[in-house]
Amino acid sequence: MRSLLMIVAAAAAIAVPAVAQTGAVSFSIVNNSEHTIDAILYGQSSSDEWSDNILDVVVEPGDTVEVTVDDELEDCMYDFAYSFDDGSAYAERVDMCEINGTTYEFTGG
Repeated sequence: MRSLLMIVAAAAAIAVPAVAQTGAVSFSIVNNSEHTIDAILYGQSSSDEWSDNILDVVVEPGDTVEVTVDDELEDCMYDFAYSFDDGSAYAERVDMCEINGTTYEFTGG
């Protein structure tokens, strides 16, 4: 009976998707594009809502900026929406868990 309960518990654990609690995420962004980044917004990939701008400064090509997001993030996958000084924009999916504590190289746009 005990092994049957263990099998049922293991099956239930596999069936329920894990949700990562990322807490505060800190990383550096290196602007390796030809565009000056005015703003970066983020939002859960499954949502239409965006955060406020996470930048305190504009990021010129070749510059690096430190960023901390402390919104008790519920999972790892987020969309970043970049806006540039020329009025253009760019969006990409980012794994916040993967970039936490690292340097993220922005090359898009």
